[in-house]
Amino acid sequence: MAHQEGERVRVRGLGSGVVRAVRRDGRCLVEIGAARMLCRPDELEAVEPAGATRRRPAAAPAPAAAGPAEPDPALQRRLGSLDLHGLTVEEALRLVDDRLNEALLAGLGRLEIVHGKGQGRIRAALHRHLQAMPSVRRFELDPRNPGVTHLYL
Repeated sequence: MAHQEGERVRVRGLGSGVVRAVRRDGRCLVEIGAARMLCRPDELEAVEPAGATRRRPAAAPAPAAAGPAEPDPALQRRLGSLDLHGLTVEEALRLVDDRLNEALLAGLGRLEIVHGKGQGRIRAALHRHLQAMPSVRRFELDPRNPGVTHLYL
């Protein structure tokens, strides 16, 4: 389903927000509160207009109250680290955006980005990019390895 700017949508696992932009590749920039994130169309579902009412089946059980779920350790291993060696700055930032969105949707709280030391072009661009992202609480270079940046979501 194609989404439009201004449309209210629900992002699986995160809540409801508004589509702020639709990119040529179909991904949508969605704003949920103060956070903005890129989402694939299959991660979104349209939210009914405020005046519409939805009827719940009478036998539907009430959802159980649960605290925040701990992310699956296998998921943390798969999504929790990203190696940017050999990429251009543009490719690296695009990959970081995609992985950050996956991590947010999966409920991960931390990412490790391996950018290497080299001339520092990717690291500098990455840090500038992260400063503008409200979904990143903070980031820091690994004190034992300056070729790695840790992100806290």
